[in-house]
Amino acid sequence: MKVAYFDCGFGAAGDMLLGAMIDAGLPFDKFCAELRKLALPPGSFAVELKGVERCSLAAKKFNVLIEPKESHEHERDGHSHEHDQTKEHGHEHKQAVDHAHADENSHSHGHSHEHVHEHAPSHEHTHEHGGLDHVHDGGERHLSEILQIIENSPISANAKQLASRIFCRLGEAEAKVHGVDVEDIHFHEVGAIDAIIDIVGFAIAYDMLAIEHSQVSPLPVGSGLVKMRHGLFPVPGPAVINLLQSSGLPVANSSFKHECLTPTGAAILSTVATPSVNMPSMRITASGYGAGTLDPNGFPNVCRIIIGEALSTNEDYSGSGSSSFESEIIAVLEANLDDSSPQLLSFAMEQLFQAGALDVTVTPVVMKKSRSGHILSVICAPADRFKLEEVMLRQTSTLGVRSHLCERLVARREWQNVSLGNGDTVRVKLGRDRQGKIVNAQPEYEDCAEYATKHNMPLKQVIAKALANLEGEN
Repeated sequence: MKVAYFDCGFGAAGDMLLGAMIDAGLPFDKFCAELRKLALPPGSFAVELKGVERCSLAAKKFNVLIEPKESHEHERDGHSHEHDQTKEHGHEHKQAVDHAHADENSHSHGHSHEHVHEHAPSHEHTHEHGGLDHVHDGGERHLSEILQIIENSPISANAKQLASRIFCRLGEAEAKVHGVDVEDIHFHEVGAIDAIIDIVGFAIAYDMLAIEHSQVSPLPVGSGLVKMRHGLFPVPGPAVINLLQSSGLPVANSSFKHECLTPTGAAILSTVATPSVNMPSMRITASGYGAGTLDPNGFPNVCRIIIGEALSTNEDYSGSGSSSFESEIIAVLEANLDDSSPQLLSFAMEQLFQAGALDVTVTPVVMKKSRSGHILSVICAPADRFKLEEVMLRQTSTLGVRSHLCERLVARREWQNVSLGNGDTVRVKLGRDRQGKIVNAQPEYEDCAEYATKHNMPLKQVIAKALANLEGEN
């Protein structure tokens, strides 16, 4: 298994993570070729890679260059640069956007805006920090529009899926900040081209490096104030807090007087990585450093990625106590009900499954005043937590939902079609450990029931036949 450890002792942002992955050996030219496939207007962006030093440590700085719509004659989308961004490239007006950290004296995650022009800029820049990252193309997008851009881009299926998951997670966190449904929120800044490049670019890089599992160190968030659209807000911003809360990623104690963790960085890491204080057991094959814009004295403002091949030891690679099964963080939601009819509970279960619940159960209990009642329990991905809590509140009579995050070990699940003869097949759900050994097999009830009815056989015989034939095929 190819594993990665994101060592983020000084924080993380989307561009820093990309810089680290490129420094670790990601082919930059091939990466840029994939970026050029994004379904964005021609000439709307370019990227550059710079070798920099942070506290005498060599690192890579990844920059997104945003072309104003009125001037993109010389640079086309996804074109890569390896020159100094302060040089004049023949453009009337260019904006260089640097993401990542900011100290208390800068106005936005340490952004460095450099304008090379012969006239005053005609476009506006909007910064809304502590929440969504940056819009520099002047537009607003809904989540559905961003997901459509990703879907329309001829990048790999894995990269599409991962980028969409990251944006959905970020949208859920931001919707909670503003108290609206995720479908209603306007992505004033995450919808910007530079943020799309960071998130989709990360998904492309993660897929190109063929990383199968990743972990992340405890994350410092920093301190101080950042200026948002509605005024000054404390660090960390509310979207970052929501992302950390829903994912269960731990926060590291730090004394940094600046914003260390951006919403984009938090969304990426909370989507792909499980928390771990220590590196996983691996044979290291590559490492890389991605730089933030801030260059303080006393510590290197970088995040580091360490890539390797997992070792077959008794130490678990995902932070749990087992080397045989994968570990993941889930959310458990519960509500006590003593005044809901069976019809309401049945409908609520259907709605919860449709909204993305991994499992829903109803347990009969005796409640106060000796009333018969039920406990409605839901297991879900942390990113779906808030959405499912709202379903429980809307679809049942409960006035509150309690929730907590926990870790579970899971077998890898897959479906296999098993032949029963006469051209008939049934699906069997398999559970495998890390080494690929089958530890559980369960024929699909509906398939077996249909076969049993068709051939006038007892259901138990069909199930036994399916398992026997499965063993023969494997």
